[in-house]
Amino acid sequence: MSTGFSGHSGVIGEAGPMALLHGGAWAIPDRALSDHHTGLQVAGTVATRALNASTHACAAVAAIVAALEADGAFDAGCGAMLNRAGEAELDAGLMDGATGRYGGVMAVTRLRHPIRVAHKLLTEGGGQATLLAGDGAEAFAERAGHTLIDNEALICDRERARYEKHRAAAAVDPSDSFLPPDGPGDTVGAVVRDAKGRLAAGTSTGGTPFKWPGRVGDSPLPGAGYYATPDAAACATGWGEAIAGHSLCVRAVDAVARGEAPQSAAERLLRAMQKRYTHPRGEGARAGLLVLPATGPGAWAFTTPRMARAAVTRTDIATAVRVQEALRFR
Repeated sequence: MSTGFSGHSGVIGEAGPMALLHGGAWAIPDRALSDHHTGLQVAGTVATRALNASTHACAAVAAIVAALEADGAFDAGCGAMLNRAGEAELDAGLMDGATGRYGGVMAVTRLRHPIRVAHKLLTEGGGQATLLAGDGAEAFAERAGHTLIDNEALICDRERARYEKHRAAAAVDPSDSFLPPDGPGDTVGAVVRDAKGRLAAGTSTGGTPFKWPGRVGDSPLPGAGYYATPDAAACATGWGEAIAGHSLCVRAVDAVARGEAPQSAAERLLRAMQKRYTHPRGEGARAGLLVLPATGPGAWAFTTPRMARAAVTRTDIATAVRVQEALRFR
């Protein structure tokens, strides 16, 4: 760990196809540990299948993130937190490192898997649009063959109860969720290096608890919540406003392209972001970051109390949530 870095970090893997994925970085409570490990394991199995099938990195990221969206343990898809209107409002984005193409959707309320629509925008947007919001994103999704669903289908009992608690409170600051011991902050994401060495990165989220309708954080924005080039791919989770302002993922990828080790780059950038952006209470901005280079080990780092993280190869899946849990293959 680099001198002066107050978080936690590590490296894993070597050469060849690999995926790194996360299920959020926050003060994940002990009661949620098992569900987080299970969700990562399920998504990791999807990643293993994709790597063994030599699936394109972009399609692999979309499949992995869709599996996390389908797991109610995380703040994405059917586990999304609700906005002040009592709706699940989702954002997602995906980028192809080989071509620089990307797609993102934001403030959508009728998509079961926003990451798959982001992927469709990337592959079939035809240059007319790469980022779509709200009704426009949903209209594109429907034209592309995705079924629109009722928002109620995305709302789970846990988040309905959280919403009612916040609605009854005298005042709620959504950014409080990024301060320990509050939570959650379960944006999900993945970076993949496929059998041909191609890289991709993607994220998906339900945003912050009790957020203003229409609020957009870092998750659908290329360079902020995700970014990929032929040199490296990165995805982030945490305080979206700070991550976007700091251009966290594009900085991480560019640092690796200049020759900095992924772990060093992740530590340095998270430390700098924590100093630059502070919460009204005075706490520095916290986040988690995954970085996967074109060759060699991938890296993870976080400045939150815990981060749900996993690494996957064609034969192994490793998961960890607590600080004291080692992320390593068998």
